Amino acid sequence: MHYPIFDFGMFGPSTLIAVVAIIHVTIAQFAVGAGIATPWLEARAIKRNDQVMLKFLARYARFLILVSFVGGVVTGVGIWFVVALISPETISLLLRQFVWGWATEWVFFLVEIIAGYVYYFYWDKLDPKTHVRVGWVYAASAWGSLFIINGILTFMLTPGDWLITGSFWDGWLNPTSWPSLVLRTISCLSLAGLFIAVVANMEKTLSPDDRRHVINEGSVFLVPLALMIPVSLWYFLVAPPTASRLVVGGAVAMSLFFAFGIVASTLIGVYGYWGLLKNKRSVHLETAVLLAGIALIATGSMEYVREGIRKPYTIYHHMYANGLTRDEIKVINQAGFFASPPVIAYDRDLERLTAEERGKIIYDVQCLRCHAVDGYNAIRPLVESWTVDMIRDNTRQLQRLRGFMPPFAGTEADLEDLVAYLSTLRTEKWNDIHESGTEDHNR
Repeated sequence: MHYPIFDFGMFGPSTLIAVVAIIHVTIAQFAVGAGIATPWLEARAIKRNDQVMLKFLARYARFLILVSFVGGVVTGVGIWFVVALISPETISLLLRQFVWGWATEWVFFLVEIIAGYVYYFYWDKLDPKTHVRVGWVYAASAWGSLFIINGILTFMLTPGDWLITGSFWDGWLNPTSWPSLVLRTISCLSLAGLFIAVVANMEKTLSPDDRRHVINEGSVFLVPLALMIPVSLWYFLVAPPTASRLVVGGAVAMSLFFAFGIVASTLIGVYGYWGLLKNKRSVHLETAVLLAGIALIATGSMEYVREGIRKPYTIYHHMYANGLTRDEIKVINQAGFFASPPVIAYDRDLERLTAEERGKIIYDVQCLRCHAVDGYNAIRPLVESWTVDMIRDNTRQLQRLRGFMPPFAGTEADLEDLVAYLSTLRTEKWNDIHESGTEDHNR
C-alpha cells in the first residue's frame, strides 16, 4: 500500500477512532457553545447590573478555558494521530483538497486561543464593553472554525458536484453542509446550557436562590434542541437516498442510535423550556450531571450515525472505507491485487508465500480497517460457521449481500487466496457440526 497497515488488536480501529472522536467533538462543540453563551449572558448581566451572574461567569470562563484549551487540544492532536493511522488515504485527500480551508480554520483557531486567554485573564482589567467585545471575538472565531470544519466533514457524505468538477467550493458548500451546521450549532448551545447547570451546582458560594437564577438564565440555550427533529429531517432529505435508508430500517443499530439521539435531545429541549425557563425550576448537581450525560450520549449517537451512513465509503461514491477508490478497484480487478499500483509497494517474494499468507495480506488491506480478527466487529464469528463455498460466494458479492461493505478487489486467484486465509478462521467445533449435519442429511 501507499501507507502501512496497522493492526489494533481486539479493539479494532473503529472503537479507537469512535472514542477519541466523540470526546473531541463534545469538547469542541462545548467550546463553541460556551463561547457564544458567555458574552451574551455577560452583556445581559451588565445591562441588568446582575452581579450574581457576572461573578458566576468569571468562574464559568475558567471552566471553559480549562476544558477547551487543555482537553480540546489534547484530543484534537489525538484524533489527527488516530485518523492518520487508520485512514491515511482519506486524510491525505481532505488535506490536499481543502488545504486553504484548513489554513483558514487554523487562523480562526489561533484567534480563538488568543481571544479566550484575553477574555479570561483580563476579566477585571478591561472595561465591560471592551471585555464583552473580546468575548464576541472568541465566539465568532470558534464558530468560524466550526463552519469550516463542518463543510469538510459533510463533504465526506455528500461530495456533490465535486465528483465532476473537483472544485473546492462544490466540495465544501455541499448539500448537507447547511443542515449539518444548524444541527451542530444547536448541539453547541445545548452543551453550554447544560454545563452552566453543572458548574452552578459545583459553585459553593452561590445560594440556592442564586443558583436557580443562574441555571434559569442559562436554560435559554437548551430550547433550540426542540428543533432537532425538523432540522434532522432537512438533513436526511438532502442526504443520498441509500444513506438515509440505513437510518429508517436499513441498519437496525443505526436506526436505534438515531432515534435515541433525536428523542433525548428533543426531550431535554422541552424540559429546558417548560421546566427551567418558563416555570423557573432548579436542578441539583446529580440531575445536572445526568442531563449532561444523556446529552453526551446523544451527541455520540448522532456522530455514530453520521459516520455510519457513509458506509461503505469514507468519501461517498469515490473512496471506500478500506482506502481504495472506485477507479483503483477497477485497476486491481484487471491487473490483479499484487500487481496493481495501490498495493505494488509490497516488496515480497510472492511465489514463496502460501495461499493463506497471500490471503492474509489481502485481508489486511481490504478488511482490517473495519474488522478485527477477534474482538469488536470481528471477522471470525462471521465466517466460523460458513463452508468454504459460502465464504467464496459471500466474498465475491459482498456489496450486494451487505450494502455497507466495499466490493472485493482482485482477480479470481486473489479471491481464492483470501478464501484460503478466511477458511483458517473456522473453528473445529463448527466444522464438526457442518460435517455431522451433512452426513445426517445424506443418510
